[in-house]
Amino acid sequence: MKVNKVINREGLRFKDVKKGVEITPIVKGPITRSQIDRYANASGDFNPIHIDKEFAKKVGLGCIIAHGMLSMAFTAQMIMDWLGINGTIKKLKVRFTSMVRPGDTLTFNGKVIEKYRRKGEKYIVCEILCNNQMGEKTLTGETECVLAE
Repeated sequence: MKVNKVINREGLRFKDVKKGVEITPIVKGPITRSQIDRYANASGDFNPIHIDKEFAKKVGLGCIIAHGMLSMAFTAQMIMDWLGINGTIKKLKVRFTSMVRPGDTLTFNGKVIEKYRRKGEKYIVCEILCNNQMGEKTLTGETECVLAE
């Protein structure tokens, strides 16, 4: 499956955002062993459940699993691609609900659930969701972002 790469070069405008507006989704995958290894090297997280196939089998996982933070990084990518040059992520919280394995294809999406102004800044709050190719939720969350305009 092809990875979507849609970046909002114009920048999202606060006045154009309405409650219920959907974030432009991104698709990542299939997740590869090489990608997991590269993330382990970049993050310094060499937990054997992510890099040692035999260890992962021994502890009942069947195979290695991707780092949860890899999925969180994809989530941040989706949000920033959608916000464009006018946006900043102020908060991002996620809950990992299912394991991501090599071969999985992940679809990240979300929608605006709140919009407000505070101390001269313009905020939007979005709920976030990721599903694998079988429709299983692998991540849920929420982000609070500030828009410049």
